[in-house]
Amino acid sequence: MIGAGGSLGHWVTAGLVGRGHRVTPIGRAEARSPMAIARSTPAVIVDCAGASTAMALGKGWRGFRAVDTPIGLAAVEAARRVNARMVYAATNFAPPQRATPYVDAHERVVTAMREIEGCVVRANGFFSAFAGLLTLARRGLLVDLGDGHARTNPIDERDLADVVIDAALHDGPREVTAGGPDVMTRAQLFELVAAAAGRRVRIVRVPRWLGRIGSLALRPLHPRIAQFAAFACGLAAYDLVAPVRGTRRLSDYLQADRSTVAA
Repeated sequence: MIGAGGSLGHWVTAGLVGRGHRVTPIGRAEARSPMAIARSTPAVIVDCAGASTAMALGKGWRGFRAVDTPIGLAAVEAARRVNARMVYAATNFAPPQRATPYVDAHERVVTAMREIEGCVVRANGFFSAFAGLLTLARRGLLVDLGDGHARTNPIDERDLADVVIDAALHDGPREVTAGGPDVMTRAQLFELVAAAAGRRVRIVRVPRWLGRIGSLALRPLHPRIAQFAAFACGLAAYDLVAPVRGTRRLSDYLQADRSTVAA
């Protein structure tokens, strides 16, 4: 299990252990080594690792091709060596986003997986990302890109973990795309976050062209934030609705987060 300490990997690990399976966590120091990954001769290699997508300083500097891609390719090579099945947590995206570094970093791994047995699980984004927005909303201000019309349906990590576990334990399609039960525009998503903040929140919309300029300006200063900002500009432009594979609702998730803070 690569990325067991992450928001998705935590739930995948717990779910597998709960079903009676032995899970060997692979630490970041070993994650780039096919030999280290293959050492325990796993039947299945699950890769949920990745650089943080938090739009904040202190979360890591290197770009996604420098972090996600080497880890993923090491997992592919390890799977090839021990003839293991591999499940890879990638991202769902609109075709015009394919050339962005964030998407490309994952798709290089997806391409390498064509030579092994496995499954790529694509998600429309995690609920935990909106928990980060909720922290900002409690300060009274949210900033979003675009006109707010793009639609999507993010999924709870616990629901996505069930999809990953099913792909790990059973043969099935080479790719599975997963979304949550509620399809909303970005405007509706941000209004939901604002409502959960429990205070008056101002939502400011920034033109996508300005966001693109900002991502270019950030490149020499912080490649990772710049790369995810470029991907985010696409999220604000294109509908990205995945088949519903989750049951948990974002409104309940945000209210639970608010209740935890209040307590």
